[in-house]
Amino acid sequence: MNPLDVPSALRRPPGSLSRRGFLGLAGAAAGTAALTSCGASIDSAGVRDPALATTGEYDGPPVDLDFWNPFTGGDGPTMARLVQQFTDSHPSVRVRTTSLLADDMYAKVLPAVAAQEGPQVAIMHLDQLPTYALRGTIVPLDDAVAAVGLTADDYVPGAFAQAVYRGQRWGLPLDVFSMGQYWSRSAFAAAGLEGPVDGTRFAEDMAALQDSGVESPLWVTPGSWQLFVSLLTQFGGSLFDADGRRATFGSDAGVEALAWMRGLVTDGVSPQGAVDARAPFKNGSAALLADLPAAVPDLQDTAPDLDWGLAPLMTVGQRPATFANSHHFVLTDQSQADERTAHAALTFVTWMSRNATLWAEAGNTPAAATARASAAFQGSRQAVLASDDVLDTFSYLPLVPSSRDVAANSYQRAVAQVVLGQAEPAAAADFAQRTAQAQLDDLNRLYGI
Repeated sequence: MNPLDVPSALRRPPGSLSRRGFLGLAGAAAGTAALTSCGASIDSAGVRDPALATTGEYDGPPVDLDFWNPFTGGDGPTMARLVQQFTDSHPSVRVRTTSLLADDMYAKVLPAVAAQEGPQVAIMHLDQLPTYALRGTIVPLDDAVAAVGLTADDYVPGAFAQAVYRGQRWGLPLDVFSMGQYWSRSAFAAAGLEGPVDGTRFAEDMAALQDSGVESPLWVTPGSWQLFVSLLTQFGGSLFDADGRRATFGSDAGVEALAWMRGLVTDGVSPQGAVDARAPFKNGSAALLADLPAAVPDLQDTAPDLDWGLAPLMTVGQRPATFANSHHFVLTDQSQADERTAHAALTFVTWMSRNATLWAEAGNTPAAATARASAAFQGSRQAVLASDDVLDTFSYLPLVPSSRDVAANSYQRAVAQVVLGQAEPAAAADFAQRTAQAQLDDLNRLYGI
């Protein structure tokens, strides 16, 4: 493609990185230098000392653990209650919880652990595990998990297997979460419809809602990248190849996904320049919402009079698929300072992962099979997103080091440009894929993989 054919909003020398991408690499390089000075470095071929394998729960002299997590919203109080349940039953393990905005936590945890001033335990998103594994921030859990007897059978299908990177386990799942469709029962009834939306009748249903007075039934924003990932998979595409070394989202499937999203705006289903999809759903300006399960407690708390339903994301492509991710407990290198701390930390993450039924109140699906089977979870709104057949449609974010830097600089940017009408889908997809590939190549050299 001729670079001059690319919209000016996207134009940059072929193969080069944006300033943001360059700074991301510079930050990674700076992090490498900092780690080297602390006795750790990025060395993908290096041997990582695994977490100490201990059996039985810790009940020795008091041990203090610092636990960092990214739960700063409505999920924060639920996590605090879950931690309290643990400490009530394990008085020898004193847990100090710190909740940080996700970006702040990920920026701080690497230098903090390198300086032995960070947490022993943390929550990380699945897609972040490779980055912190290669940087030596977190330790392998294979032996430790085997020692406490946890297997894939203890978790919902797929959750346990996702945390293995380059042959080693780096996380123990707390939950899984995906996109769903939320619909206003009153708005649908006024249009003569019953939810949920059937993807094969999507256009007809949106037209019926518009005819009934809902001018813009489904709002799409420049930040709707999880919807793009869902659609990309539905249309037969993927973000990266199986090895995570080649960007593939600029395929025909990626172009089709972007075009479908832009079509929502051009067809009047979504207004131009929408910045928030949830607020109009609450106030009746929209009748349908494609969102993560964090919307469940939010709608219950802030829109108690709204009558809404929830179902798996509609299928508008060739097969059912939805974006998915999960939160995982990790043990940092700092957790292995001594045997007591290592044992207490393993006790904490094992118990929390196994006994997470309460976590359903945060809107997500607890990863523990027993928690999913509990009456409390089965009676929750989001239980419809956690049946075996729905779990089979999950398209988890791939385990690619520094993938969030790559995403922000490439396909997330393409989504924003296309939704805003600043670039055509094909040009945006092609440019984003070339940008991602250039950054992947640089990162692979940086990480030595």
